[in-house]
Amino acid sequence: MSRNSAAVLDVRSSEVTAAVGARGVNNTFVLQGGHTQPYKGYEQAEFFDLKDFQSAVCTALDMASRAAGVRIRELYVGVPGEFIRIRTQRCVMNFENKRKVTAKDVKALRESSLKDEGAYACIYKAAAYYAVSDRRRTADPVGMFSDSLEGLFCYFMADENFIDVVGNILAEYGVKKAVYLPSSLAQSRYLIPQGLRETGAVLLDVDKISMTFSAVEGDGITWQQAYSEGGGHVTAQVYLESDIDIPFYVLEAMVGKINLASLDDANVSVEYADRRAVYSLPLYFLKGCVQDGLDVLCEVVEACFEMSGDPGLNYRPILLTGGGIADIRGVREYLSQRLGRNVEIIAPALPYYNQAAQSSLFGLLDMALERKRKTSFFYKLFHGIGG
Repeated sequence: MSRNSAAVLDVRSSEVTAAVGARGVNNTFVLQGGHTQPYKGYEQAEFFDLKDFQSAVCTALDMASRAAGVRIRELYVGVPGEFIRIRTQRCVMNFENKRKVTAKDVKALRESSLKDEGAYACIYKAAAYYAVSDRRRTADPVGMFSDSLEGLFCYFMADENFIDVVGNILAEYGVKKAVYLPSSLAQSRYLIPQGLRETGAVLLDVDKISMTFSAVEGDGITWQQAYSEGGGHVTAQVYLESDIDIPFYVLEAMVGKINLASLDDANVSVEYADRRAVYSLPLYFLKGCVQDGLDVLCEVVEACFEMSGDPGLNYRPILLTGGGIADIRGVREYLSQRLGRNVEIIAPALPYYNQAAQSSLFGLLDMALERKRKTSFFYKLFHGIGG
């Protein structure tokens, strides 16, 4: 594998994606190979079937490496929200006199450590913001005059059971080095502009089985909560309320045909035909079931706002991404009305990959390439070892 490319493994709640890619022009990517493999998923930070998960990971890696024509020996693994805990710590250092803040000062402040978290291992550390003595907050305090330096640091703690499970699978496959990265942070840094991150935003990543609520601030995430509720539960609402025996994949396709924001005739039906039968449901019934399912997710989101203990979150925009519900037409308008907050859908600004379902993969690839660049020999040579 070349120095300019990286291999990633994006673990989602119903599928895994392995990809090899490099930087392109204008903040795009060159995908050299990739493959998405479905599996049974996880719930409450427990995989349903470890053998099934292992098979999916190995298949995805095999297909991606063949397409890219490389052997994957170093891999960046995205850790989903259900397997992450976030701890924050405020650190302060004082100077004898008012002077310019240097890069060494920032490094010294960042080297403060967090106490042991038991079954969780720290995989990443990020600064939500820095503050100087006049209380000004900034993402980069170097060059500012102050007699003190303060920082709010976010520690991303990964479930050690997840690391053990994935690590054993990768070691058996032949991966020599695995680097674990928080998926939610990777998405927030890639998708949300710096200016909006500095003022704060809520990233709502809704997948098929799981959803993650993240309070984004600066380059970090100050509070996060994940639940085993996702787009599949919205479709399941139709399955539960329907008296007709309809396959789940058919219901998913039928949900994809509706528009929650449209006004439709009461006699309209939604149909789906496959080789076995033609299925039909009244449009008003289908939309009502989807709205009921979305209401359940909205109750979870409202609970997250209350549990965070931060009243400032109420004034931050909700940025929806992930492949669970973002592709339902009219969902943005419905969620905005139901939650009483501004909801926007965000996705990668990439040709052919500008879908919210791709956010996790390209956020991870973006962070992996940046991490690889900063740990390279030439970067350390010109910026200092450990700089």
